[in-house]
Amino acid sequence: MLTLKKLQQFKEYIESGAFFEDFDQRPADGQAEMLDMLEVLFETCEIADQKLTEHFYRRWQGEETS
Repeated sequence: MLTLKKLQQFKEYIESGAFFEDFDQRPADGQAEMLDMLEVLFETCEIADQKLTEHFYRRWQGEETS
């Protein structure tokens, strides 16, 4: 499971510019891996948004959640 601490560290890694410094220093296959990681992160955020919206919408409508 991803911890809040690790997620915050990754956010800071991107915000600080270190992600891009590392990206520029990697060979093409390493850059592709980093881009794949970001793609999975974006997909995960989309899924989380969808599932949380569904969950709370049902709750606000008074329906049971599973």
